[in-house]
Order: sequence, then structure tokens, then C-alpha cells
Amino acid sequence: MKFLTILKQSVKAIMSNKVRSFLTVLGIIIGIGSVIGLMSLGAGVKASISEQINSLGSTNLTITSGVTAYSKGSYMSSDDASKAQQNSSAMLGSVETLTQNDLTELTKISKDLVENVAGYVSSPVIFKVNDEEQRQTLIGVSSEYFALYDLKLASGNGLTVSDSKNIVLGSQLATDTFGDISAIGQKISIMEIEFTVVGVLEAQEESNFSNPNLQAYISDADAFKIFDSKNYNGIVAKATSEKTVDSAKAEIETVLLRSHKIDDKDLADFTVTSSKDLLSTIDTVMSMLTSFLAGIAAISLLVGGIGIMNIMLVSVTERTREIGLRKALGAKTSDILIQFMTEAVVLTIIGGVLGMTFGYTIGIVAGKFLDFSAVITIDSVLLAVGISSFIGIVFGIYPAARAARLNPIDALRYE
Repeated sequence: MKFLTILKQSVKAIMSNKVRSFLTVLGIIIGIGSVIGLMSLGAGVKASISEQINSLGSTNLTITSGVTAYSKGSYMSSDDASKAQQNSSAMLGSVETLTQNDLTELTKISKDLVENVAGYVSSPVIFKVNDEEQRQTLIGVSSEYFALYDLKLASGNGLTVSDSKNIVLGSQLATDTFGDISAIGQKISIMEIEFTVVGVLEAQEESNFSNPNLQAYISDADAFKIFDSKNYNGIVAKATSEKTVDSAKAEIETVLLRSHKIDDKDLADFTVTSSKDLLSTIDTVMSMLTSFLAGIAAISLLVGGIGIMNIMLVSVTERTREIGLRKALGAKTSDILIQFMTEAVVLTIIGGVLGMTFGYTIGIVAGKFLDFSAVITIDSVLLAVGISSFIGIVFGIYPAARAARLNPIDALRYE
């Protein structure tokens, strides 16, 4: 009952001067709002990217040519990356190191670990249709590629190992190229070679990583001729389940190291990446970025806390006679201390709640412009309440202690 009485008195004292109270907590509102806004945006970005990565297949393993400074879900040390760069036959994107023999060797991995393996080679090319030219992405794929990425046909047929000069179009590419006319049987000239459209894919969900609806597919044998290459840009393997992803990754690395006659894993001229690796790296980067920005925003919390301490000191001065009267009537020093501490904490919690609302609003508005949804987590809510309470206690101690130490006789004489 005593605490409730003190709480009511604290709220009454705060509400007696609404404008000053609002201006007092404005720094808290801005600080908490900035922190919550950044955290919600960071969580929203992470969720959006995670969804897009998972849409590529949570059990898919991507093998790319060359080496990168990326390894095991984090970045290699500069020494390891330098060592790999100096000793490897290629850096990522410079030379294609994945051969047709690599694909053959990978298909021999136990089906208990890897279900499907497919190679691809891609490049932008000029399509020529009825004397009109357009630049599109052409992908040469092995026979398992469509099944691995679950690309279904809307009409026509897919590609087979024996296919030659046949092409499959994404849904939007077929519409953009041939309009309302059926694309099946139409001719497309690529690098002076005429291809026949044998299939059109169903509309696929777009992502920032790729848009199958705007891509064209031919057999890898045809692609090697067009691109004048014998190697793949990359190979994709599908693990049997999420539980076997790590084991499948290890087995793929072992097979490729043996195929490339490389003894030291650090000198590998290929990189095997899983969705888990990408998500782990994204999580690390986003956490670092969010923490850095939140640290900057926290400066306004410090300013807000100092503002609260100043206003509480003013309040102590204004209410000196009230304090003296209460002490004369029997109030203990601890009662006065708790009274002003409670006022400071209530004031900052109000600022925290308003700041949380402000921050969430920032997240929603920014998310609309950036085309993703802000995410408020229970951690951010607890953080807002915790920080605001902490600030109230820390910056409310001195004013409360000063009020509690007032001599009742001197306080009653104060003018």
C-alpha cells in the first residue's frame, strides 16, 4: 500500500507539469526510439534475407570456382586468405576450376548424403528474334538442374542430356519476347546459332539473388560451345536433409580436393557454401552493424539522462517546503528518497514506452520504403524498458539523495 501511495504521488507530480515532463523525457524518447528502430530494421532485413536464402533451398550446397576469404560461416584470416590466393590456381570469378569430371565425381557420392548434383555455366548474351536483338541471361545446365531448383514447366518439355539447340524460357522472358503467341516451337538466334523453344517454365518467386522468370536455359553441352569453355561456373548439390548438410559439405570438399589433386584444404581452388554459412555470416554482419548504430543512438540516452537529473534537481528546489513539511509530519529520509527515485523511474519508463512506439513507427515507415517488414522482438522491448529504468535509477539517485538529506527546519524556512 505504501508503494502504491508513493507511485500515485509520483504520477501526480509528473502530470502536474505535462509540458516540462514531456520535454524532460524527449531525449529518452529519441534515444530509445532510435535504438528500437534500428533493431527492428536490422531484424527485418535479416528476416528478409534469410527468407530469400532459404527460398534457394535450405539443403542446397553451392560450389563456386576459385577461392574466397569466406570459410565455415565466417571470414578467413587475412593470412589464410593471402596464402590461398598465392597458391591457388584461381581466385573466385577469374578462372573456372570446376570441370565436367568434378560433376561426374560428385554424382558418385552416396545418395544418403546427396540427392542431386547439377552444374551450370551462365553469361549475358544477345538474343536475336525476328531481327530484333535483346540482352538476356543464358544458363547452360546439366539435366538435374530443374529438379534440384524445383523449376516446373508451364508448357512444353524440359532439357535432356541429348538435347542440342533446344532452349527453355522463363515465364516473363517468353511473354516479353513473343507476347500472346505461344513460345513453343519459336526460333531464337544466339551467337549465330539457332535454337528452338521447347519449354516455358511456370512463374517463379523472384528474389534479390536471381529471377528465373527472366532467364533462358540450354544444355550445358551447347553452353560450352557458345561460351567457348569446358568448365562450369558453379555446381549445386542437394543434401538429403538439413541434418546431413554438414556431412554432405565435408564429403563434397573431400571429393573435389581429391579430384583437383590438392592436399591442403587452405589451398582449395573452389568454395563450398551452404545456406547456414550465408545466414551465419549475415547474422554476424547485421549484429555488428546494429550494435554500432545503436551505440551511436545511445548517446542521446546519455543526454536524456542528464536532462532528467537536471529537471529532478529543479523539482527538488521547487518542492523544498513540501519536503520539509512531510519530514515534519513524520516522513522518513528513506520515504523522500524513494519518492524522488520513483518519480525519476516513472518518468523514464514513460519515455521508454513512447520511444518504443516511436521506434516501431520508424521501422514500419522505413520498411515500407525499403520493401521489407520491420520486426519488433521481445528482446528490444525488454531492452527499452530496462534501459529507461536504469537511466531513471542512475540519474535519479543524486536528486533523490539531495532531497532526502534536506533538514526539515531549513526546508520549512525556504522561500
